[in-house]
Amino acid sequence: MLSPRELKTTLIQVGSAGVLATALGLAMGHGFPLFAPLTAITLIQVLCAPHHRGLWLLLFGEVNGALVTTLFIPHFSTSHAALNALIGAVVAVSVAYTTTPRDPIRLVNEAIEPVLTRLAANVRAIASALRTGDPSAAGAAVFALNESDDDLQRLKEVLLQVRRSAVLTRLSGRDLAGYLATAKEIDFAVRDIRTMARHAWWGVLRTGEPVPNGLPQMLETLADGLAVLRDEMHTDGQLHGARPLLVSAGRWVDVMRAQPLSISAATVAASADAAVLDLLIATGVPVNDADQMLRRPSYS
Repeated sequence: MLSPRELKTTLIQVGSAGVLATALGLAMGHGFPLFAPLTAITLIQVLCAPHHRGLWLLLFGEVNGALVTTLFIPHFSTSHAALNALIGAVVAVSVAYTTTPRDPIRLVNEAIEPVLTRLAANVRAIASALRTGDPSAAGAAVFALNESDDDLQRLKEVLLQVRRSAVLTRLSGRDLAGYLATAKEIDFAVRDIRTMARHAWWGVLRTGEPVPNGLPQMLETLADGLAVLRDEMHTDGQLHGARPLLVSAGRWVDVMRAQPLSISAATVAASADAAVLDLLIATGVPVNDADQMLRRPSYS
């Protein structure tokens, strides 16, 4: 279901396309420019719809338009119908180009940056709380992470918005699909980090359980990787620099396997490890390769 903002955008696009196509058809002397608004409204859905229903709408609309013309306007010439359709197509492309983001990839990155900033800061706060045995600081970090809901909602709205320009972006040669996959994996990482933070606060610190030696260091390294990933997205660069740090964070799980862990501490480590895997995939590493990276004796 579309958000109010998306619904407003859709109404503006469809309304503008229909009105402009009709006006242009009338201005060119077509007394009944049926195919102009019909083509404009349906074609703009092909170009800009956040979901892939536009092509079927176009075919359905054109077929029904042809039937209506044949039944009720028998003297409507084929040449006028074709010219009407051309007018509608030109209007649809013009409205689509005017109302879609010029740089959707930058828009996605700008929406992801505050999410990564919040994650990096609060993962580091959890690491410090585990190192010093401070449940209050850990609780504050948990509540701060819960406030990321607004950032995630904004990200979802941006993803819907840029899907409207998917066709136009493909024509420009930009790999929008890769950035959408990155955003999806970061969303998964948020969930894992929230789980990690809750267990660190409520399960480990509030109950006074022993903190594994490598756990704070693992989280600090994860926070460093999140910060580097954020900086790379800020410059629209290749997401490679964060990988060694993320793999290094995952390596601490092997260190902690050699010592007895409570259920809560093991859950913290496992959730952090799952977030590392999500983030590696977010940088463009295939799932199997990311899994292998975390299990190799070294990373280069």
